[in-house]
Amino acid sequence: MSRLARLAAVVAPALGLAGLWAMSDTTFRQGTAWEVPIEGFDPRDMLRGHYVEFSYDWPGVAEFRDAPPQMLCLEGEAPRLARVVPIIDAADGTTCAHPVQADTTGVYGWEGLTRGRLYLGQDRAAAIQRELQDGEQRGIVTIRQREDGSFTPIAIRFRPLTAQEIAERDAQNQRAEEPAPPPAIMSE
Repeated sequence: MSRLARLAAVVAPALGLAGLWAMSDTTFRQGTAWEVPIEGFDPRDMLRGHYVEFSYDWPGVAEFRDAPPQMLCLEGEAPRLARVVPIIDAADGTTCAHPVQADTTGVYGWEGLTRGRLYLGQDRAAAIQRELQDGEQRGIVTIRQREDGSFTPIAIRFRPLTAQEIAERDAQNQRAEEPAPPPAIMSE
């Protein structure tokens, strides 16, 4: 085997790997950035590295009742998300300028619109842990939404709770503390 052939055998895979990395990086950077409120976070998943795992708190959508919708339509002026509208059937002809859909082959499958995770380095995970323990803050995840409906969480930040959010939290805590009524008595 000639020297040139051996050199090509070493260089070709390295060039292919570099090309794949460049394509992946380009895809990651494409799209529109949106800021989505989150709740219910877990700053570490020791089995898979340092992740913040969270639930999206999509504005305009109360909790998903049965199965999550196939798609959501983001509304607002990016990066400020005003509200989302669930799209139950994507084939019904509904048009949406900024759709997001769950990656059914991803970690969360069909729940990809309700749950997410973001990888952090160990130092950043420790800082996030401290911020998560502060109940007076609201978590905000920045997602990158692409034209095909796919999206990726890319950053997390925290902001102080607004007066309205504090009032809602306090009302929810008060309802949780109220004793439940006794069960109904059944007669024959």
